[in-house]
Amino acid sequence: MSKKFSILIIYTGLLLTTGACTFFLNQEEEEDKGPAVARVYDSYLYSTELADITPSNLSSEDSVNFVQNYINVWAKNELMIYKAEFNLTEEQKQFEEQIEKYRNDLLKFAYLQKYVDDRLDTTITDPQIKDYYDNHLENFQLKENILRLRYLAVPLDAPDIDDLAQLFKSSKPEDRAELMDYALSYARVFSLEDTAWMSFTDFQRLIPIRSYNQQDFLTKNKFVEIEEEGLLYLAEIRSYKIKNGVSPLIYVKGVIRSTLLNKRRLALIAELEKNLLNDALKKKEFETYP
Repeated sequence: MSKKFSILIIYTGLLLTTGACTFFLNQEEEEDKGPAVARVYDSYLYSTELADITPSNLSSEDSVNFVQNYINVWAKNELMIYKAEFNLTEEQKQFEEQIEKYRNDLLKFAYLQKYVDDRLDTTITDPQIKDYYDNHLENFQLKENILRLRYLAVPLDAPDIDDLAQLFKSSKPEDRAELMDYALSYARVFSLEDTAWMSFTDFQRLIPIRSYNQQDFLTKNKFVEIEEEGLLYLAEIRSYKIKNGVSPLIYVKGVIRSTLLNKRRLALIAELEKNLLNDALKKKEFETYP
């Protein structure tokens, strides 16, 4: 006898000892459902339904608790539906129109999604992005200060820590190579190439600077050196742009690509709707009356 079925028999016995023998009055159920283990008015829960949803990796005690909780949830749901049927007026229970509308909306959405997916050209070239950017500069005003930088954070007990700032600032190829080796060995986080544009807020999450005037900080600081919580932070601000200016193209490239794809989607949908109407009119499947 399987573990699940044994648990169901145990729990069924408990139900019987608490006066729940009425759960088994409905013995005309389909044979493949097995015996009923719970009843709410004329609605029954069957042993096979519990066996299908009971996890196989539970202990005997946990399985009994799982089954009991499931039956309670099932019963509450059935009781709520029964009470709703009993207490709501016929007018309040008229959901056919909403259900039909919801079904129709789902059908339309699924059809449009398939139609667009089958036809959408997702190739967006850099010249197309640049052209859209140049013709819509007014849409790309910066709402925050942004910057590009190189940085690293190293534990204060790392070797040769006193020489690290000078090495970090050096532009000599051999020093850059040595710095990369050092960062790979000791740095907690680092990026020694120009990073993508980031907001000043993200910069503050990366490097624990304290500044009440972002623009003043950006204009006065090229190199940043901070010791905090056992780490030495070094950063070089390579470039920055102040809010209310125009966003760099690279900063909004993803937004432009999404915008162009959405325009193509809308164009395909408009084309479909137009063709549907014209075709239906031509075939006299759609008519209007004066």
